Amino acid sequence: MAKGSRNQQTGRAGEFYVAAELNRRGANAVTFAGNMPKIDILASNTDQSKTVRIQVKTRRAGTWQCSIEDGGSMKDDHENDSYWIFVDLAKENQPPEYYIVPNWWIRNNIYKTHKAYLNKRFGRRAVTLESKHHAVDVKRLLEWKNKWNLLKIFDD
Repeated sequence: MAKGSRNQQTGRAGEFYVAAELNRRGANAVTFAGNMPKIDILASNTDQSKTVRIQVKTRRAGTWQCSIEDGGSMKDDHENDSYWIFVDLAKENQPPEYYIVPNWWIRNNIYKTHKAYLNKRFGRRAVTLESKHHAVDVKRLLEWKNKWNLLKIFDD
């Protein structure tokens, strides 16, 4: 299987795992299969009074992949309705691990982490100067593991 096809397959698997977990926990969730920019899943509580937008990032190994363009200086937004869910499929024969991260936090984290990276390298990327690639390591997300309650869409 070509690498691009495998990456798409991994991404879709992550979206389906998240949608299934949201439904298992009592929310309503629908996937968009890449048709909505920056939104992979819409989810709501059962009476649809609270809806959240979710972007899913999935990995089988290494780091999660995103772009420096996903970053931005953001303020803490506790009324947030937009989240990223990082799905970790790296442990074979184990259930996925989930990191539920507010959009404002991860965008700010990408921005600050990339800025610190450039500051260490005199404002230049180490290899490909025009690259927009940004890797997210699991260590940056540990505080967000299984924070499903942040979504505020479960009727418990």
